[in-house]
Amino acid sequence: MSSDEKVLFETLYSKYKKIAISKKEMSLETGQSISTLDRLRKSGLGCAYIKKGNGDIFYPLTELAKYYTRVVQTI
Repeated sequence: MSSDEKVLFETLYSKYKKIAISKKEMSLETGQSISTLDRLRKSGLGCAYIKKGNGDIFYPLTELAKYYTRVVQTI
C-alpha cells in the first residue's frame, strides 16, 4: 500500500469505524448512484468488492483507497 493509500485508508477508517462499507455508503462517498455502482461492478470497471453469501455487496476501504489513488493515463 502506498503512502497516499495509507493516508486515505486512515481517513476513511476514522470516518466509518469499519473496514468495509455498504453500497449505500459507497454511493454517498463517491457521489455515484447505487445503480451506477451496480453497472460498473457488473462490467468489471468499478472498485473491487466483497459479495457475502446472501448477496450483499461491501466495498473494503483498502480497495476504495486504491480506487481513489489510481492514475489513469490517456494517450
